[in-house]
Amino acid sequence: MRENITIVILLVATTLIYSLVMVNVYDNTVASEDTAGSSAVSEDTVPSGETAFFPAETVTPTPAPAPVISEGPETEEEEPSGRLPVSIAGMSICGRWTEDEDDLLNAKEQITPTPTPVDLIIDLDYNSDVDDTAALRIAAMLDRMGRVHLKAAMASTGGEKVCKAMHAQLSYDGYGSVPIGASAQNTPGGSPYWDDLIDHYFTAGDYRVYNSVELYKSVLRELDRIEKDKEKERKRYKKKFECKDEDLPEELKAVQKLKIVTTGYLVNVAGLLQDPEGYSLVCRYVDSIWVTGGVYMQGDDHNFICTTDIAESARYVLDKCPVTLIFSSSASIDNEDGSSIFCGASIQKLDTRGTDPVAMAYRDYAKANNTSLIGGRYAWDPFCLWAACLPMEETQTHLEAIYLSIDHTGRNRFSYDVPANCQIIRRNTDEQGWYTTQLDLLINAGLR
Repeated sequence: MRENITIVILLVATTLIYSLVMVNVYDNTVASEDTAGSSAVSEDTVPSGETAFFPAETVTPTPAPAPVISEGPETEEEEPSGRLPVSIAGMSICGRWTEDEDDLLNAKEQITPTPTPVDLIIDLDYNSDVDDTAALRIAAMLDRMGRVHLKAAMASTGGEKVCKAMHAQLSYDGYGSVPIGASAQNTPGGSPYWDDLIDHYFTAGDYRVYNSVELYKSVLRELDRIEKDKEKERKRYKKKFECKDEDLPEELKAVQKLKIVTTGYLVNVAGLLQDPEGYSLVCRYVDSIWVTGGVYMQGDDHNFICTTDIAESARYVLDKCPVTLIFSSSASIDNEDGSSIFCGASIQKLDTRGTDPVAMAYRDYAKANNTSLIGGRYAWDPFCLWAACLPMEETQTHLEAIYLSIDHTGRNRFSYDVPANCQIIRRNTDEQGWYTTQLDLLINAGLR
């Protein structure tokens, strides 16, 4: 009897000791997994065909350092000069740019403090080429991250289909309420991807289209209303505290302004400047106008030479614009060795379900032109939009003062020999792969 009791006691004791050991092991394992989870995204957490990119509003800010993208075993070699940190609109992936899709998918972004968002109007040709779809995607993603406020999207190409196609893409990205401006000159155009986007994603419920010049003025009038309210507040503040203008708080001093980014023809902007009210509103409430266009140092750029009206519009904007003009010329994305910045390759690979409108547009464009875009497409429009919206320390760019002339045919010529009348975007490095990664991360952010 005593022997049986002894055996039972030993069994109970052994069970208790085993349970305590396993609880300790489980706790340590969970802690280890939590630590790992804070610095990397497991492949198991990424559904097939989707990215591991998390929109700004779903990520909890943390002071912990972002992960380093693995590039193999550690070595004693020094980091090559000129390498830049991979960052995306205030989210940094502290590592070097990489063309490895697994690195792009499994890197976890970390939020950093966001400066005041930029009020933005984007003006697209959204027509013969496909990089406009990438630019529109980037604008939507920057708005989602709180880096811009996308006020309106203009079409510089005429016809109803282009407006519907733009609305379709914006609807997919959650921005179907953004108003669309139709071309001021009804410039003819056509595209191999319009029908596909309309068939899949156009929704009539929130579709709003206006004359582009009237829409420009409507957005700028809202800033005028805000400024008038602010002026009343300034007067109240000065009366209450018996102070001068220079003593006002910064938020009362500043006049809210927006940026206009045009990636196509300048017909809408020319129409705005030709309108007396429009010109006055631009003077007061437009910070700068960023233009995709210009062959460096001289040549024929499609955005300037397409038609006589387009050439005249470009000349008019260059001569009459009352605010800073900044051009993203061929030198902005091209290197002297002939290499260039491309984007849109990875979204085609990641869109395994064939449902993303940007990837869809790239495939339609490639098919219509009997070519392959497996390596992406020139990043003319996306680069200009991205550089305009973010601080230059983030985009690794700078501005260079230069003189630009455009003749009656639309042919352009840049020169340093006469006083500057505009600026051009220049990159701080020829490492085009880094810039491609920045653009692709934003494009991929919209993938569902």
